[in-house]
Amino acid sequence: MKTVDTRYVTANIPAFLIRSLIATLNDLGYATSRLTVGLGVSLEDLADPACRISFRQGREIVLRALRMAQGHALGLETGIREKITSVGLVGYAMLTAATVGEAVNIGLALQKDTGSMLEFDTKDLAEGVGYTAASRFPDPDIYAFLVEEAFASFMGIGRELAGEGFRPLRVDLAYPPPPHAEEYGRIFGCPIRFGQLQNAFVCETRWYQMPIASADPFSHRQLLEFLAYSRLKSREAVEIIEQVERALRQDLAGRNTIADVAKELGMSERSLRRRLAESGMSFQALLDGLRKGRALELLANPAMPVEQIAHAVGFTDPHNFRRAFRRWTGATPSAMRADVAADWPK
Repeated sequence: MKTVDTRYVTANIPAFLIRSLIATLNDLGYATSRLTVGLGVSLEDLADPACRISFRQGREIVLRALRMAQGHALGLETGIREKITSVGLVGYAMLTAATVGEAVNIGLALQKDTGSMLEFDTKDLAEGVGYTAASRFPDPDIYAFLVEEAFASFMGIGRELAGEGFRPLRVDLAYPPPPHAEEYGRIFGCPIRFGQLQNAFVCETRWYQMPIASADPFSHRQLLEFLAYSRLKSREAVEIIEQVERALRQDLAGRNTIADVAKELGMSERSLRRRLAESGMSFQALLDGLRKGRALELLANPAMPVEQIAHAVGFTDPHNFRRAFRRWTGATPSAMRADVAADWPK
């Protein structure tokens, strides 16, 4: 049996990119209400600043968006609309840095807090510095979109930090020209080279020394200290939440009380409640989230009766499951199943 990389299905990616994508689709006139159907996350969830998604969920949303907006340069359209503050507090930390170089280094150091689905690095070149982008998980279906979105957002960030005169020296892409290749020139205003060995956004080093007009040493220090504290608390929260979720997933149909899970984790029920509260999470919210996500996945199988799904997610009474499902999603299981069948896949 094929083993799934846990990093692929762990919800640890801030939803900044996906929120920007949905905003772009709305700007282009597309209805996005069903974009997340069956994925265990809703548009309302995505609007929560604390929302985290897995790479798997993000990939499926991007694929659906690309099918929905065929003919558009969707990655470029999304990236160029973004502002530096579209990535939350990291963006504000960059805006208050003393120089463009300091801001860029902060963005690279905190890239996992910005919601990117790529990995970024720098490479010294004879003509300047290249900001490279590589896949976390190889996926040709969304690869070009992710690179387009990232590099177009670099353009917006560069202009916000260095002024409207900012331009890269060139942009290298490790894929063939897409149908909308001419749009790259409009967005970047520099030579574009497709079919290269790596993706690189190449800039002159002189931009590094440029001072930032919005620099504020006190606010900058405050933001960095708060981000460091938040990352520490987040790691602690993620640890206990992942332990609880892992225990629940092992037997979602049977092990669904906090006493059962506390015993499984070798701690008292009181200690588990306290640690979850310190993480800003309740046991019931975790249980509901797992039940909701699993139920949505199972509903995609039209041959599985709702009563069987109810039992699989820990409900002995299908009526109680239907009532809980309506509370989670605003719809009945049957109505949600009809939506899934009508929309995905096409």
